[in-house]
Amino acid sequence: MRNKKHMVIILSSALLISAFSSVTQYESAVNAEDYLFYSSFESGNDEWTARGSAKVEESTKAYFKGKQSLFISDRTSSWHGASYSLDSSDFKSGSAYSFDAMVMQDSGKSEEIVLKLQYKDSSETTKYSLIASSVVPDGEWTKLSNSEYIIPEDATDIQLYVETPENLIDFYLDEVYGSANGSINTTPEVTTATTAPSVPAIIYGDIDGNKLIDITDLTYLSLYLLNSQDFDEEQMKKADVTGNGTVDLADLATLKQYLMKDKVILGPEIVIPPVTTTQSSVTTTVTTSVSSTKPIQEPDPDEKLDPKQLSFFKNSIYQMGNTERICNKITQAKKGEKTTIAFIGGSITEGNGLETCYAKRSYNYFASTYGTGSNVKYINAGLSGTSSVVGLMRAQKDILDAKPDVIFIEFSVNDHPEDIYKKGFEALVKKCLSQDNDPAVVIIITRAKGGYSMQTQMADVGKNYNIPVISMDNALTQAFKTGYLQPGDYYSDEYHPHPSGCALISDCISYFFRQAYRTKDSTTPYVIPSTSAYGSEYSTASIIPVSELEKLETGSFSNDSSYSRFAYGWKYNKNSGNKPMTFSTTGKGIFMVFKSNQNSSLGVLNVTVNGKTASISGNRNYAWGGADADIAYIQNETGTLNVSMSMKDANSDFNIYGIGVVK
Repeated sequence: MRNKKHMVIILSSALLISAFSSVTQYESAVNAEDYLFYSSFESGNDEWTARGSAKVEESTKAYFKGKQSLFISDRTSSWHGASYSLDSSDFKSGSAYSFDAMVMQDSGKSEEIVLKLQYKDSSETTKYSLIASSVVPDGEWTKLSNSEYIIPEDATDIQLYVETPENLIDFYLDEVYGSANGSINTTPEVTTATTAPSVPAIIYGDIDGNKLIDITDLTYLSLYLLNSQDFDEEQMKKADVTGNGTVDLADLATLKQYLMKDKVILGPEIVIPPVTTTQSSVTTTVTTSVSSTKPIQEPDPDEKLDPKQLSFFKNSIYQMGNTERICNKITQAKKGEKTTIAFIGGSITEGNGLETCYAKRSYNYFASTYGTGSNVKYINAGLSGTSSVVGLMRAQKDILDAKPDVIFIEFSVNDHPEDIYKKGFEALVKKCLSQDNDPAVVIIITRAKGGYSMQTQMADVGKNYNIPVISMDNALTQAFKTGYLQPGDYYSDEYHPHPSGCALISDCISYFFRQAYRTKDSTTPYVIPSTSAYGSEYSTASIIPVSELEKLETGSFSNDSSYSRFAYGWKYNKNSGNKPMTFSTTGKGIFMVFKSNQNSSLGVLNVTVNGKTASISGNRNYAWGGADADIAYIQNETGTLNVSMSMKDANSDFNIYGIGVVK
């Protein structure tokens, strides 16, 4: 078993309060006539609100002045943060203003935090503009400031916001103000709240070009010295951290010292120096060592990627999770053993059955890179206009009976915030993970052009089960904000990627395959957790065959096999007296799979199970005329379920595509 070294932090709770909160106290120099708004967070959020999934709340743990700050946490995308609406009568387009904000983060390393402006231009297009940016050292209050920022012409609906461009860290915000009179310097210099240096053109030690200096850079340098990696001219300059004109073992030792928080100089200037925070006679000491990494098993093609492209791929990895299963399946394919890759999702996965869809492209990469081609099988179970609840109902027949080794699940623009979708998605994930051949399960999260995505709830499931999550939401959102991509580079309409967009998804999945095969968690046995994010009680649910519907009487419903993706179905006959369909079966609960659409003539089906009635409407918001599913009944123990179904309105329409049972 590989030895693992750990970070040792010698830090008391009292010291945390001291290091983060006990700054020199002073009286505010702010006068009412000096500023247009001033947020001190001493009495609440001061009208700052959350962006995206972030949580904003006042905190007494850390503050720059007074006794409170604003704490921003639970961010699931880099653009999530805190926002403040600016009064258009005070802040006018085309005019110059001064903005200041104090920020602090305690992630354990230096991270960039930015102050930006969101606004709408004359065409009502939402745009974003950078006001100030700084790399913020761990545990230090840092000022974001611009005393001559000009609000863009024709800007309306103006919002000030704070976020991080490259990560999902928690951070603190304090002493924010806007002024028309230039900087009013309400934040005097104190030894415990220094301003971080600006980021130079060359960040010595940042070999991978992501504006951070971390273990990845040390790995790259090690590989270079072992002749396992080539550096371009810029990388050679960044790797020369001793500044002696060559890249050698001395650079490796110096970079290792830097990562261990020693005060060393990287290159000809100090860049993001590690800090030992001192308060009076108390010192915070942080000791760390470099963890061992899994040996590289083959040349890594990512090393020669354009830095912006590599950043796009990295942003798509929401979390790597435990990689034992995916590594086992890659090894299995490399040995020439039969390996099956399955994809289940909505129309983005279905891809109209084209060779250009992301699923087929991803399969082609896996088969050609890790298999012999003929030993890797492909299953595409995408179904247009369907949710993860429908996916749960059809998963057994559509993918699991084939015992797939790798399963990708994609429903993020088809699901909705209601509990049925949260629990349905989690149940599908757990159902797939629980198969006896231990398949690797990967969540794929996409987004609509307008930003719609169920990333928050789906990522919660991924976190609970510690499985890989690939987020095109994160990657695309960041790419659009930085200008690396435009929406037209990905979308063919509001939801769907065109062939080039599909290639972007498959490229991110291919990057995931390569990185997962090198991760340190690949030898940690995966165990399905007993916890749940929203509830996994539906995980045994599936459409059952007609043969398991005992004593079936179809009543006013006649056989209908028009939807070939389901094994059987019934259509309500409005001219047959609304006679109930009845049957009995064994299980814990009943699901209905049915046709749904919005603003349609589809009616409400009353489903009575063991004397309890639930109403299921076929007329649903956000439906596209395809199949949907809903729970009609659930009980704690397995038993006989006596079911009777009839229409609430005898003159409406209804199509049943299948009966699901929770076993």
